[in-house]
Amino acid sequence: MLLWLVFLPVIGGFISWLCHVFLLRIVRSSRMVSRWYQLPMIIAFITIFITLLLSLSLWQEGITVLQQGNNWKEEVNIEWIPLLNIHFHLVLDGLSLVLITSTLFIVLLTIGYSSKESPNNFGLFYLCILFMTSAIMMLFVITDLFLMFFFWEAVAIPIYFLISLWGRRDSNSQLRFNGASKFLIYTQISSLLMLISIVSLALINWTLSGHWTFDYQELTKTPISSYTEFMLMLGFLAAFIIRIPFVPFHSWFIDAHIESSTTGSMMISGLLLTTATFGLLRIVIPLFPNASVMIMPLIMIMALFTVIYSALLTFIQTDIKKLIAYVHIALMGFVTAIIYSGSVIAYQGIVIQMIAINLVIVGMFMISGLLVECYSTRNISQFTGLKQQVRYISSFTLFFMLAILGIPGTANFVGNYMMLLGSYSSFSSYTILLVVGLLLVSISLIIRMQPIFYGVVEKGCVTKHQLDKKDILLLASVFIVLVFIGLYPQIVLDMSYSVVNQTQQYITAEQVGE
Repeated sequence: MLLWLVFLPVIGGFISWLCHVFLLRIVRSSRMVSRWYQLPMIIAFITIFITLLLSLSLWQEGITVLQQGNNWKEEVNIEWIPLLNIHFHLVLDGLSLVLITSTLFIVLLTIGYSSKESPNNFGLFYLCILFMTSAIMMLFVITDLFLMFFFWEAVAIPIYFLISLWGRRDSNSQLRFNGASKFLIYTQISSLLMLISIVSLALINWTLSGHWTFDYQELTKTPISSYTEFMLMLGFLAAFIIRIPFVPFHSWFIDAHIESSTTGSMMISGLLLTTATFGLLRIVIPLFPNASVMIMPLIMIMALFTVIYSALLTFIQTDIKKLIAYVHIALMGFVTAIIYSGSVIAYQGIVIQMIAINLVIVGMFMISGLLVECYSTRNISQFTGLKQQVRYISSFTLFFMLAILGIPGTANFVGNYMMLLGSYSSFSSYTILLVVGLLLVSISLIIRMQPIFYGVVEKGCVTKHQLDKKDILLLASVFIVLVFIGLYPQIVLDMSYSVVNQTQQYITAEQVGE
């Protein structure tokens, strides 16, 4: 079942692409093409929906096992390259299942929204989306570092095409390739450093034990000096910090959003950044606990700087996509800072917050796409009289803004509360500074977005618009999930507890040892 879970999206993507190729050959000169052009989208949607149902069935199985007091996981271990002892080793545990389910739900929303943009070569478009989905899901379950690097690189391929082939239509092709190329350059340089660390760690383990392996569960037992551990960790950290992204390595993220379609922005924000925070929790801390404790002060300073810097830049943004991107960077900096707190409560808050941030940012990007559709601009200063011009959209916009602020009843509130509670017990002064940074983010978002709801609009300048039923359904789906997790977070907490507790023990052991 685990293999079907991770491979079904990419299989559906190839079927969608082949369906598009077949339609072009059969009905190229016929009017029928206008009727059948949505078939690849329907195939992609059904594929993700079935995969989501499969993940929910695994949820039911996992909850049953956890209620019996046992740890739950699904495992597949297939020998792939015997010479290098590389195994196709997948382990699906509670944390992985939580993130995979969240990923599938976001992809379902993305595919549903994508029909509004009518992309060219839509067969290839949905292949990119579903290929990226499978690659990201694989990152959540893979334990072999060689394959982890393989899929880490594979994720960059569809993102490059989503930006370059289906980016902004009001810019020339040279501009569209700038953001895609910048993302690729940042990714390739940082990934090269991670590859060097992976190979070096495997070589060190082979030298000491005579056993060649890339399985990180075995490599966590490799005895290495503090200096070597620190240097190896830097390679992994470079890849994860750039993809989070931390200031000053964030420019690719801003350009990617500026030049992407709304669908591309939803995929980048909803899926890509989670892989980096997951990598810190699942790989960096277990592999390099001592080095993680050593670099903790620097990471916390960089995270705080990222939060405050992004909050201040949010004050001056006029482009709604840039504003959302800077808010997202600030929130991810906040989450990354808490990762090094070494608290189980904080770690469980991080899991909920990763889901909540992804959902609320995806919701905000959907709002931005609808606003651009109604007003034909991304300039926030021209979004006046929103409450009068577009029915319902102002209510959803206000909800997502309040969710970012962490109001009670939303998943963001639960995540923020648990993260700050867990962090305060370890770093009280630093946690207060983080709260100040979050307040700056909140204030800047309110100041920039509040004027759009009211204001006098000249007659004839903007016509009134109605949201489609599909738009309302997509936004309402995000609303329902955020509120459901906010009111009943225990199901997520129970599923992820054993994994985050194990991660916390790595840092605690090093702190006690010091």
